[in-house]
Amino acid sequence: MQKPQKYFIGLTSCYHDSAISIVDEQGKIVFAEATERYTQNKRSLSMSADNYFLIKKILKKYSISDYEIGYISRSFSTLFRVTFFSAIIFAVQNYLKAITFFAVKIRKQNASNYISAVDFQYSPHLGLRLMAGTTLKYLLNKKQDLEYKKIINFDHHLCHAYHAYFTAPVNNSIIFIIDGFGDNFSSYSIYSAKDQNIQLAFRNKSPTSLGDFYGEITNLCGFDAVGGEQWKVMGMAPYGKKNELLYNDFKSWIYTNDIELKSDVPNYHIVLRKNMSENKYKNINSYDLAFTAQLFFEEIILQLINTCHVKWPHTNLIISGGCALNSASNGKIHTNTPYKNVFIPSAPADDGCSVGAALLAFKKFNPNNIIPYNQTNPYLGFEIQEDELTNFLSYSGYNYKKLSYPEIYLTTAKYLENGKIIAWVQGRAEFGPRALGNRSILANACLPEMKDLINSKVKFREEFRPFAPAVLEEYGSEFFEDYYPTPFMERVLKIKQHQQYKIPAVKHIDGTGRLQTVTKKDNIHFYNLIVEFHKLCAVPILLNTSLNIMGKPIVSSVNDIASVFTSSGIDVLVINDYIITKPNMD
Repeated sequence: MQKPQKYFIGLTSCYHDSAISIVDEQGKIVFAEATERYTQNKRSLSMSADNYFLIKKILKKYSISDYEIGYISRSFSTLFRVTFFSAIIFAVQNYLKAITFFAVKIRKQNASNYISAVDFQYSPHLGLRLMAGTTLKYLLNKKQDLEYKKIINFDHHLCHAYHAYFTAPVNNSIIFIIDGFGDNFSSYSIYSAKDQNIQLAFRNKSPTSLGDFYGEITNLCGFDAVGGEQWKVMGMAPYGKKNELLYNDFKSWIYTNDIELKSDVPNYHIVLRKNMSENKYKNINSYDLAFTAQLFFEEIILQLINTCHVKWPHTNLIISGGCALNSASNGKIHTNTPYKNVFIPSAPADDGCSVGAALLAFKKFNPNNIIPYNQTNPYLGFEIQEDELTNFLSYSGYNYKKLSYPEIYLTTAKYLENGKIIAWVQGRAEFGPRALGNRSILANACLPEMKDLINSKVKFREEFRPFAPAVLEEYGSEFFEDYYPTPFMERVLKIKQHQQYKIPAVKHIDGTGRLQTVTKKDNIHFYNLIVEFHKLCAVPILLNTSLNIMGKPIVSSVNDIASVFTSSGIDVLVINDYIITKPNMD
């Protein structure tokens, strides 16, 4: 139990990717975790960030004497007010009439498309706005006898900016936030940040959105954008080729005008679906669609960033928002724009906004206090509970042994050398969508069969999905072209031609890899494990992927870990200083 103090709690409730974060009295981020980890419900669609049992667990960990709550949602001004007031004042019949009027008269589109979208996204979103924080306040009042306080709402993109800025290794930068939509249907915002002062420089007022565009492509490729399957499009894209006709259509539908993103065809997604159904693009397959869309997406992003530099010249660039999860485009920024330093946080999507909301709440009540810079540590989630681990070891029937950490590194490295697949669980969970060596599945990147084996027997996912090369930072430039430190798997870089044969399990079809650079300072256990593997196999790289199966979030509890270990082809489970093996393992 920690010393009682005041905490600043941030909540994200945007109908997807809900999360909760905590900042202490000194402005330090002490906890951050997406709700999906605890609930094991992918993306936590229409789920409140302050789950009752989750909050009870948090309150057990933190002794809170006082608190403030910052909240981030989206206030879609026109549509939200129309739906909100018509729903409350005129009830359901007029609510539908209002949406129909907005769709047909104002947007000149099919009313049923808008009604279904509002019913699915904005109606639950309205409910979440009304509910957000109520469980948290109730339990703080009931368990800690604290005052029932008002929640403070903060701007969506500003929350992104605060999170990204204070977790970046610079205190002077341009911040580019780009996602599906923020407040008032703005799809991206640009901020100038210097010495704790973050000022809005530009906000795109056009409803044209690259996040929305990529979501539409995700659905047309046969995946689920709402389910967060956009990265499947990135994985598929290198298998395709450019379709000139489709590419030209993209360019005619969406374009940049100075720093603005615009479209003369606001219903381009309907036109695209119609063109696809009429075979305008001559039997185009999903791979070519993905390749062409990814190419166009990258070109537009780079155009906007280069124009941003012309208007607001700077050395440092921070990028966040959902589109910053596009690691393929991220990998091209430092070589195709004038920015020398490019930072992307570990959780650039809406879960990261919870940190921004907590920091904004801290700043509101401590306007003269300095928030610590360079809070880059992504290991902000829960640790494995010792009593849960003890119960698992006692009743699982698996073989286990407790070793010193030097023995853990060497023993695990030998398993990896011999082709065993390892579940590796250490310390606190990562904040963000990627496993960074604390909730990971690891394997020998030198063995060519590992990619297909893990996709088919462990992750149960599509064969084209690649895996990340986790590389010791001091060897990064030996293996990757135009190397740039990439601690959060946020960039895809080209693997040098003469090194590709050494690590076939993490080489994508186009010779790239979405790398993670590992340092002793950031993650000592993962670093030391790769060092031992390097001694055995002369390669300073391991295959790293998240500890989950397709369709499920990264594991949280021992029960989650046991479920994946038991039901998949993982050979060895390492939890902290315990090594656990299945009875039938050689």
